[in-house]
Amino acid sequence: MITALALFAVPVAIAAMLPGPAQTALVARVLSRGAGEALPFVLGMIAGNVLWLAAAVFGLSALALAYEPVFVAVKWAGIAYLVVLAWKLWRAPAADLEAAPRRTGGFLGGAALTLGNPKAVVFYGAVLPQVVDLTTLDAADITAVFAVQIGIDLLVQSAYVLGAARARSFFRSPRRLRLANRSAAAMMAGSAALIAGRG
Repeated sequence: MITALALFAVPVAIAAMLPGPAQTALVARVLSRGAGEALPFVLGMIAGNVLWLAAAVFGLSALALAYEPVFVAVKWAGIAYLVVLAWKLWRAPAADLEAAPRRTGGFLGGAALTLGNPKAVVFYGAVLPQVVDLTTLDAADITAVFAVQIGIDLLVQSAYVLGAARARSFFRSPRRLRLANRSAAAMMAGSAALIAGRG
């Protein structure tokens, strides 16, 4: 299970680090209001991801028990999804931070931004079955999976807050955003290759 959790942690960490709408709103919030108001927003983002992970864990567990052949298709669909995500990241233009919405709520705003992105459950659904045997998960295993996801999410979003608070100009550089996108794309493609190679 430790190996499975480590394999789960890599793509989760990469996905958490990718600057999406929620991270853009978080950074904009810190730049405009300071880091003091960021905690409720971050906790809302994490709560939204926990709900999407729960949907993936419990929905896929039931499916795994009944339809094992479906997971062969899920595996290759997941690999294709990671490759498409890597391609989009590679080609993504550097976003303009000034264009990000500035008026977002606290906990509910963070949760709404995360829950408004159903691709999260697709991501978890693509990654989880490849690294964890969902048919044998017990309460301790499920707790460990959630602990890894919550821990990574909390660390990454805290890093966004600290980075935005200490280096206000960093996220305004299109060149740096493009480099971050392309580095993440390469890592995501590597994750897809690793999953494909596991047989």
